[in-house]
Amino acid sequence: MDKYLHQLLDGTLSLLAGLTPAALGAAVSLAFEKGLTWTERFVQMAVGVIVSFFVGRAVNAIHPLDPFVLQAVSFVTGMIAYKSAPALIEGSAAAFRALPGALKDWVIGMLPHRKDGQ
Repeated sequence: MDKYLHQLLDGTLSLLAGLTPAALGAAVSLAFEKGLTWTERFVQMAVGVIVSFFVGRAVNAIHPLDPFVLQAVSFVTGMIAYKSAPALIEGSAAAFRALPGALKDWVIGMLPHRKDGQ
């Protein structure tokens, strides 16, 4: 049992160490935003942390970096992802609103047409 608790604690500390630069980057951006609700703050913070965490891991997998540089990349990505979250959500919503019409036009375009226009 002690072995499992040690592994759980070690894994938790590793996760927190990986998320800290991302969370700090998103938190710095959060400090300069005014007029946001707590829900908007939480969502933008979560987006900043999640995107930063995975981008940092992807960058490290493609090109291994010094841990200090990787933390800097994670910090900056957290700031950028935090600021881009509202635009990403609005763009995704617009794309999903346009999807039924585009799908309808595509299906109608695939149907056979008569050459005389009727």
